[in-house]
Amino acid sequence: MIGRGQGCWWKMFAAMLLLPAGLCAAVPPLVDGPGDKARAWSRFENWVRDAVSGKESYGFRARDAALAGRLSGRKPYCQLAVAMAEEQVTAAEKAMAAGERPEVAGDSYLQVGPMLADLAVTLDWCGEKLGEARKARWSAYAEQTLDNLWNPAEASWGGKAHPWSGWSIDNPGNNYYYSFLEATVYWALASGSPHWLKRLREETWPRVAAYFDNYRGGGSREGTAYGLSHARLFEVYRAWKRAGEASIPVLDRLARESMDYWVHATLPTMDMVAAIGDQARVSMPVMYDYHRKLMLLAHALVPQGKEARHGAWWLRHISVREMGDGANYRYDLLPLGPGEKPRRLWYHSPGAGHLFARTAWDRKALWLSFVAGRYDEDHAHQDQGAFALFQRKWLAVTENVFTHSGIQQGTDVHNVLRFAGPAGNIGQGFSENRLRVEEKAGGLNIHADLSPAYASSPLVFRWIRQLDFGKDEVVVVDEYQVDASVQAFWQLNVPEKPRRRGKDILAGKLCIRPLEPAEPLVHIVHWPEVQREYETFREGWKVELGGGQGRYRVSLFPGGCPPDS
Repeated sequence: MIGRGQGCWWKMFAAMLLLPAGLCAAVPPLVDGPGDKARAWSRFENWVRDAVSGKESYGFRARDAALAGRLSGRKPYCQLAVAMAEEQVTAAEKAMAAGERPEVAGDSYLQVGPMLADLAVTLDWCGEKLGEARKARWSAYAEQTLDNLWNPAEASWGGKAHPWSGWSIDNPGNNYYYSFLEATVYWALASGSPHWLKRLREETWPRVAAYFDNYRGGGSREGTAYGLSHARLFEVYRAWKRAGEASIPVLDRLARESMDYWVHATLPTMDMVAAIGDQARVSMPVMYDYHRKLMLLAHALVPQGKEARHGAWWLRHISVREMGDGANYRYDLLPLGPGEKPRRLWYHSPGAGHLFARTAWDRKALWLSFVAGRYDEDHAHQDQGAFALFQRKWLAVTENVFTHSGIQQGTDVHNVLRFAGPAGNIGQGFSENRLRVEEKAGGLNIHADLSPAYASSPLVFRWIRQLDFGKDEVVVVDEYQVDASVQAFWQLNVPEKPRRRGKDILAGKLCIRPLEPAEPLVHIVHWPEVQREYETFREGWKVELGGGQGRYRVSLFPGGCPPDS
């Protein structure tokens, strides 16, 4: 027998969505007025209505139909949800009968979260007339899925062994883990399973809490693309709390700090974010629904305080003012409180190892990102010590944004000191790097010890990078010690073709002025001419300086070259 779990928890889920009055008795009053939420509800319901009429769009899920049915009382919506959930279970049963893995096991169970969530919410919100036989089939499938998920070596389908790698089932810092968490939480709440509820309370959530216990500043060490998976963590945790389970203070803190993280990680033009880590969806880190979704969910978790006001301000000013993809329409139903523009001009997340700074809160401001911290995730890059500059457009940025794949991780595509030994470039290894930030008149002094990134190499002994960030000039000083067989190259990737002007190098409006050595070896790389298997460099250039003897010092002027003093 499938129970209703923790009471009528659909009302608790619905309570996180502020809908027009009359749709659901549990809905609290609107915050921003009925007009905004009425439009959001209309867009969402019309999208579901189209699916009922056979015009189903990409990304439409059973949970969308179930939510619309539960909140509106319209039976066709729940009928569609049940049909979609039944289709999932039937397909899985056919695969098992053939000795194969069902779709839910694909790609190391990456989609287990949304798939089991579809099943769970459909059962809980639309399951009144499912019948005991169908409920039992759905339950058997869900239980087997979760058993296989958390016990990879003993996994089986239809009585046939199908072990898998167990990728990231013990890593709450990885985006896969949040899918695993989603599947377990939603099924546990919908079924009321004592086993899964106990596991969540005593093992799974404590593991998540332990990971984030000393994690300060928000953001993700997976970077700014895969790090958007924190939206799923926030959504699942909110459903867990709304079901009457205990709060997890470290996750409330993570949500609160993540709002300021993303506000500062956003470029002054409000249409892109910092380009950190793999950018697999699209190489250029343009603003998308997923950024809006994460902020809305973080704001819903922690709706009070200055961070929430900063998040609300951000949501009203980014280029994505409402969801553009139907699969995300439901998130625009979340409440949004009053906004407030931030005042602080820089933000450091020690947890993620990311620093952001700007000269003002306007579209013309100079903006900087810098990476230095713990490097321990596969979607992170060998970019410890890397920085980017933006003013109205990119001045200096990782070449990764101009690649076809968006997953070029090597030191050669990042704005770092590149070390080349007898066997080629020396890569960075998983490490704990140190960053110190001090405010100074008109800017920041950034001091990073990147030596740990090369601890696994016997050829690189020390690398210290210091940046002085000011309104009109950024000074980069590198000090290093290497084996005699190693050369160090100071490099800067730029979008526009560099040209020499005396000792200066001009790339668009960015002036690059080498100071130490005074006359370095200068090499210009045009990335589209670089041949690399399985990769296309679409545009971009790189300025390389050589000839350093343990030290480089370079001034960068975002407004062009001033007179040489």
